[in-house]
Amino acid sequence: MKLTQIAAVMALTTVLAAPSVFAQSWQGKAKDAWLDGKVETAIALNQALNSFEINTDVSEGKVTLTGTVKTDAEKELAGEISKNVDGVQSVDNELAVQSDVSLSDKMNHAGKAFANKWNDLTTIAMIKAQFAASKSLSVTDIHVSANNGVVTLTGHVDSLAAKDLAESKAMHHDHVKKVVNKLRVD
Repeated sequence: MKLTQIAAVMALTTVLAAPSVFAQSWQGKAKDAWLDGKVETAIALNQALNSFEINTDVSEGKVTLTGTVKTDAEKELAGEISKNVDGVQSVDNELAVQSDVSLSDKMNHAGKAFANKWNDLTTIAMIKAQFAASKSLSVTDIHVSANNGVVTLTGHVDSLAAKDLAESKAMHHDHVKKVVNKLRVD
């Protein structure tokens, strides 16, 4: 049993020592590629960093970091991790800090724009459905458009009463702030 354990320890030692033996014999671009892989792995294993946003490049043992991080602390952390990888001579940390605030503002604006468009389309559909159900209005003669809650009615109707009815029906919907009635009476 002791012989098996000794053999296992020797095999494990050989396997673990092999990368450092090979690393010493690697030269030039092959060594840089090997270092690049080690740096990328070290960054990927750190849960505080998004390794998909960090690019690494190694030339003659010098690591260059590019891409974006959220904070100055993340930028510093990526640099320190890279410096501590065995074989790295120096680190040029060119990571850009892109705060969550600007990203959050962009996403918030996009979300609001989508919600407004959705509300406008829903409002148009509901108004057209009401016009179609009305005996006094011809849905084919009235065009309905909406932009950020402002509904515009264009086209023609048979009477002033029909024009007022169309405006009234359009005004009584959620998300409608104002109705611009451009209907012509024929």
